[in-house]
Amino acid sequence: MENETHVIDQLRAAETARCEALMRNDVAALTCLLRDDLAHVHLNGTVDSRSDYLAGVRDRFRFLSVNRGALNIRVYGDTAVMIGKLIQRTRNLSELSEHDISAVTTQVWVRDTDGWKLSTCHNAVPI
Repeated sequence: MENETHVIDQLRAAETARCEALMRNDVAALTCLLRDDLAHVHLNGTVDSRSDYLAGVRDRFRFLSVNRGALNIRVYGDTAVMIGKLIQRTRNLSELSEHDISAVTTQVWVRDTDGWKLSTCHNAVPI
């Protein structure tokens, strides 16, 4: 049986890679970290598929900073739930405006033959 600490380290590394890919606008690297069936729920309740989410990263937004706070990670075999604070600054390319976003993010990661991939991301405004 795999050591849970090692698995949690893998998940932290995957999330770090995702955040870094967003800041580099590296859609190819990001694609490798997302499942085909990704559901990404934005703060306004809009739900993006993987293709919608990647199009937004490619064409509509630039991620100027992406910071995660302490992450609560629970592992259930080949599935993991990650919850933690997300603080990011984005630039909307069509409006030429910048936005600071503070959220609590719940993510579901699934391990497949290529490693851990993000399946679901749900952002909520902290109270």
